[in-house]
This record gives sequence, C-alpha cells and structure tokens, in this order.
Amino acid sequence: MFTSRPFLMGAALLWALVTLGFFVLDSTVSSRPPIAEGALTSLLTMYLPVLSLSVFLLLFLTRKRSPIEWAQRLPCRRRRARDPGTLAGLRLSFDHPNRPGLLLEYRTALSRARGLRTQHPSLAGRGELDAAKRRLLHRRFPFTGFGERACAPQTCSALWSGGRNAWIIAAYWALDFFGPIIGGVNFFSLSGQQYVTGVPTSIAANTIGAGLPVVLLMHVILIPRLMVLFDSKLTVILLAGFFYAVFSLFDPGVDYSSVEAGALSVTYIIMTQVLVGMGKATFTVVTGNPLIHFITLHVLSARIPFDTEMYSNLVAGLQ
Repeated sequence: MFTSRPFLMGAALLWALVTLGFFVLDSTVSSRPPIAEGALTSLLTMYLPVLSLSVFLLLFLTRKRSPIEWAQRLPCRRRRARDPGTLAGLRLSFDHPNRPGLLLEYRTALSRARGLRTQHPSLAGRGELDAAKRRLLHRRFPFTGFGERACAPQTCSALWSGGRNAWIIAAYWALDFFGPIIGGVNFFSLSGQQYVTGVPTSIAANTIGAGLPVVLLMHVILIPRLMVLFDSKLTVILLAGFFYAVFSLFDPGVDYSSVEAGALSVTYIIMTQVLVGMGKATFTVVTGNPLIHFITLHVLSARIPFDTEMYSNLVAGLQ
C-alpha cells in the first residue's frame, strides 16, 4: 500500500496552483471561452458547496462505519492493481493512436445528443452515437480488455448493504434534485407533455452519454484499485476527482482555438470538475456501491430539472 500523504498533498497543491493560474490568466484576457463565463460565481455558489456537502459532510456522517475490505469484497489484487498498464482504464482511452479515445467518443456522443456542437475534430462528419456504440462493444471494453484483471466484475455483486445507505440516497437525491429548482431552474411549470417526453429522454441520453462511462471507468475500475493502493479515503477521492475532469476536456463551451483560450478551458475544467468528481467518488468510497452517485448526484437528480425542458423541445422539433 502506498503512503497517501505525498499524493494527497501533491494533488491538492496542483489543484490550488491550477485554480490560481486560471484567475491570473482570466484577469489578463479580454474574452474567455463560454465554459469559463462567470467562473468565480460558479465556484463559490456551486462547486465549493458540492465539495463541502458531498465530500466533507458525507465523510463526517459516515466516519463510524467499518472499513470496507475492498481486496476481499470485489476482489482486487494489489499486484495487478499496481500495473500501470491496467490502472484507471487509460489503455481503454488512449491505446489506439489512430482512433479517438473512448472517453472522448462518449463525451462527443453526449454533446450530439444534446444538439450541441463538439470541439473534437476527429469525430466530425461521422455518426458519433454509432461510433460510441461500436466502441462500447469493442473487445477492449473494461470487463474484456484487461485479461488478468486487477478488479473482477464482482464489483457490482454486492451493491446494497441492507438499509444503511437508504438515508444517503434519500437525503442527497432530494438535495441535488430540489437544489437547482430552488436556485431558479424552470421545472414545475412545464406541461404534462414536456414531462412525458423530456424526463425519459433526459435519463436515456445522460445515462448513455455520461452516466455509463463514469460508472464503469471511474467507479467500477478506478476507485477500487485506488482503495487497494492507498490508506486514505480523501487521497482516493481527490485522485478520482482529477480522473473525472478528463471527461470534460471536450465539453460544449470549451475553446482550443488559441493558447490563451485553451489554457482557460483546461484550467477551468480542472478547477471545477475535480470538485464534482470528488463529490461523486465519495459515495462509492464510503458505501462500496458504484451506483449510488449515479442516483444521488447525476442522472436521476440534478440532470432531470436541468435537462427536461431542453430535451422535450428537441423531441418536439424532431416531430
């Protein structure tokens, strides 16, 4: 098992330096990428509260839980978990030099599903959803591409631990669902037809486009390996947060047309999405269940208030 302190301090320092770099660079430019508009307000009102409520508060509330025996429960083998060729699903994403990575294809598919223009040129003019489907079935999919696996599919065999996770699901689902509505997102004033078309479409698109790759690559593959390698929950949560930020590198709103715009896009993503990823990772770390974050902080909570109206309008436009 690795000593956690150097990794924890190094990752925290890196995040702080990137955040400082973003605001220094942002103060020197006249225009910024769409994704970085209102950065300070978003950081203070959205992302730091996510860190406080979903990481530190949840760790405090579950502090008396017995440690999860990851190596026996999943199972994970430490020798294979150390193998850099299998860590973090990176082989899945970047081992084909002539093809776009799996993560980028998923993100592009999500962008296209939302009717938004992607900045990733290698998929331009192709059927992105079909491409994502083909890669989904590719032989290097997580459970078939590692040969001697560090973490076997039994990861999902013991999802629920009695009722002790029910309060986490209920409390955090309500917080994440009603929080955006209280903040002004239009949801309860929609028509019945908009709910009927928008809610299931939102769930389906976000599950395929973002939910599934996050569950598999981060919660099923990455986090169990890190929990075997490190003796600190917070270290694993922070490292997983950096991994999660990779999913947003080609989100709608990024701009890589210049060095300054690209630097602002990347630093903004690291500054904000690391915190979101930490919030998601905490649920798996404290419960051992890779699906709880999916219910409480993802597809079935905030995405429904945010996306229902948009998807209902998209469906209506196709009819």
